[in-house]
Amino acid sequence: AMAGGRRSGFAAAALLLLVFTAGCGAAPQGAEVTGLPGFDGALPSKHYAGYVTVDEKHGRNLFYYAVESERDPAKDPVVLWLNGGPGCSSFDGFVYEHGPFNFESGGSVKSLPKLHLNPYSWSKVSTMIYLDSPAGVGLSYSNNVSDYETGDLKTAADSHTFLLKWFQLYPEFLSNPFYIAGESYAGVYVPTLSHEVVKGLAPVFNSPSSVYKYSY
Repeated sequence: AMAGGRRSGFAAAALLLLVFTAGCGAAPQGAEVTGLPGFDGALPSKHYAGYVTVDEKHGRNLFYYAVESERDPAKDPVVLWLNGGPGCSSFDGFVYEHGPFNFESGGSVKSLPKLHLNPYSWSKVSTMIYLDSPAGVGLSYSNNVSDYETGDLKTAADSHTFLLKWFQLYPEFLSNPFYIAGESYAGVYVPTLSHEVVKGLAPVFNSPSSVYKYSY
């Protein structure tokens, strides 16, 4: 399942939000990943990882791992990837499917796996955001255990909040085409999240000066 647009209307909404926030720098300090165990050499593009708080009161935090496009990160699409389950970490896609590495056994129980560059990685042509969602999946968590009983609508609302805040942290990607993609139960995650995005864009669409379009 996938949704997107050439000039993302979502980016327009995020840009409007940025007008009211202080600062418009690059990636947050400390977010860049400069090396990974089991991989020798320089990474083929910039990698970032961290948490975005989607609920301050509950301390609900979603973990992401972002891989810049190896081709032209200033112009290439930004893709949010969601694995299904429900309850499956998006690192499943990162590790086994279209992430930047192939994994080879280290040869013994206690040894680290060896990482090799994946020639078919989606990051060859797009910036990838691997999101662990909802809270309780993968490295995402909440300080309030009641959040671990959730549903599709809450998951979509949290992911929408994540996107708005992520683009505040990485405003350099606001003008890029943006897509939401996933597999399996993400056949629910993608359209419900897309619906939240469209709802948030309603004021932008209704503005006579709007030049953005969003399409499925």
